[in-house]
Amino acid sequence: MSNQIEVIKAGVDYYPEHWDRSIWESDIELMLKSGVKVVRLAEFAWSRLEPTEGKYDFEWLDDIISRLTKAKLEIILGTPTSCPPVWMYRKYEEVRHTEKSGLKTATGIRGHRCWESPVFLKFSQKIISQMAKRYATNSNIIAWQLDNELESNSCNCDNCTSAFREHLKKKFNGDIKKLNLAYGLDVWSGEYSNFDEIITPIGAQYKPGWLNPSYMLEHARWASESTAKFVDFQIATIRKEIPKAFITTNSCFTAHTPDFHKIFDRLNVAAYDNYPSLYKAEDGYPNADRGFILDWVRGLKDDNFWLLEQVGGSFGCWAPISPAPKPSMMDGYAWQAVGHGANLIMFFRWRTATKGAEMFCHGLLEHHGIPGRRFNEFAKFCTELNALEIPTDTVIKSDVALLYSSEQDFAFRVQEMSAGFTYRKQVELLHSAFRGIGVNVDVINESADIGKYKVVLLPTHFVSDDLVATKLEKFVSDGGTVVITNRSGVKDKHGACLMHKLPGDFAKICCVTVAEYDAIGEDTVPLIVGDKKYTASTWNDILELCGAKAYAIYDGEYYKGQVAASKNFFGKGTAYYLGTVGDMAFYRDLAIEISSDTKITHDITIPKGLDVITRNKGKTKYTFIFNNSYTECEYKRMTFKPFESKVIIL
Repeated sequence: MSNQIEVIKAGVDYYPEHWDRSIWESDIELMLKSGVKVVRLAEFAWSRLEPTEGKYDFEWLDDIISRLTKAKLEIILGTPTSCPPVWMYRKYEEVRHTEKSGLKTATGIRGHRCWESPVFLKFSQKIISQMAKRYATNSNIIAWQLDNELESNSCNCDNCTSAFREHLKKKFNGDIKKLNLAYGLDVWSGEYSNFDEIITPIGAQYKPGWLNPSYMLEHARWASESTAKFVDFQIATIRKEIPKAFITTNSCFTAHTPDFHKIFDRLNVAAYDNYPSLYKAEDGYPNADRGFILDWVRGLKDDNFWLLEQVGGSFGCWAPISPAPKPSMMDGYAWQAVGHGANLIMFFRWRTATKGAEMFCHGLLEHHGIPGRRFNEFAKFCTELNALEIPTDTVIKSDVALLYSSEQDFAFRVQEMSAGFTYRKQVELLHSAFRGIGVNVDVINESADIGKYKVVLLPTHFVSDDLVATKLEKFVSDGGTVVITNRSGVKDKHGACLMHKLPGDFAKICCVTVAEYDAIGEDTVPLIVGDKKYTASTWNDILELCGAKAYAIYDGEYYKGQVAASKNFFGKGTAYYLGTVGDMAFYRDLAIEISSDTKITHDITIPKGLDVITRNKGKTKYTFIFNNSYTECEYKRMTFKPFESKVIIL
């Protein structure tokens, strides 16, 4: 469903309501000159669209849409529900989000509304319906964006408390004793006598470990489902007026990230807001590799995706102003996104705001509005992209799948395992190891079909699901290779520890058990694989072999000489179990070994920081190479300056 556009395009996020109309036309002329094809509008404009209750003003939006349509610029129209007007907050107190402290959020930042509030939903339905009716026949509006950067519902108001209680009643068939037993609420005398005693996680001192982890896991599930319900509500409202409307929303990782697999199941295309870090890490490289994020977005629907916000300058709103993007950095990250499956790239923002909280979230044009270095780089990217006319139905072929689960992320956020140990870190280490040798990786949901892959990576399957174990058993038995990491098989679906030796359901295919573990956090222990030495950190399982072979051995601590990782031949395939968190060299060498054994094409000559990925259509291959580093490098007889990118078509 992502092929709403036929060739890959670039666009901008535009806020005409912030600017005098006298500059609209010159802005549009400059957009056309720079190669812009798509413009996003209105996702924060509720107060301009409904300045007082029930009194709508669409004249300004009609005007800009008319001008963009005349210029043949396509439009993505946002529903403005992220930012209700002040009059609504003042008149209807229940609309406001309630903090963990139990106090209402002070209005001032965006997104401080509660979508379990019937009053908020009533007003949201009205504004969305008004917009959908008004622009239903405008064919230049190619898509609708719902809200903005949706998070899991973190509100603690009475409406949310009631909704959470109903969720629990349904889950436990109205039996409070079943809930108490499943969550182990006899611990610390936490048992409920009825569902009305249950509240959301209110408490100013709340932190991981403060409240029952099973309760917190279930609240995280409900919070994500609440967000999905809000998405369903908006979809239904738009499609009542526009039955075939093409709809998406913009995702990002936050403190309250919902299960976006479920959310994008409901939508036409997955979309993300891509803001690579502009800071250097300690090793002199960029702080974050965007390859994982981009592959994750592609995996949300197992299809190409859109970027509704792409970095256009220094950040400066939620934190101090970041360094400026270095030369070639902006278009480099844009080309990298195209390589990983982006069919549309919208740069944030066209003009840097002169007022408000985001006045130092820099856009393509500075406050003075005169094109400069970043704008020229953006225009260069647009011109080159338009000239290539890359079809949107090109595909990325992968032999490796990484099974990602919001469920595991929820569980880890609720209960920390050791210092520096996160689900995301485990995921990215495995992903980076294979991508570093040029192997494509699909990041897919744990429930997805894995039959087409040669290798499956299962990092930290903390909350156990026997369906996943059964699926992997068949996969390995049929000849596949699987890598399973520590803290797998620990808990049942309610978040209670299982009374079996780890790795639980995976012990059969791994032929190994965990004798004990050492949560070493930021400490390190030497690690040996054959004649090579590495460093283990964070978490150390001490393994007992039950038929598997030792793959890695600890060379320190009281478990010196004990097994840290294993390799087992099961049926026609192979299962690795990694009991520790190694350094990057450990994962890279493991990826090389697995790729060689499974005959997956890989390239060990790719320099560190160079991202190489190919999109295919028939016999045509589009290879995107991006030097995501601050140093010049050589590859395939080509020189890449810092952040330089090249597109090779064969």
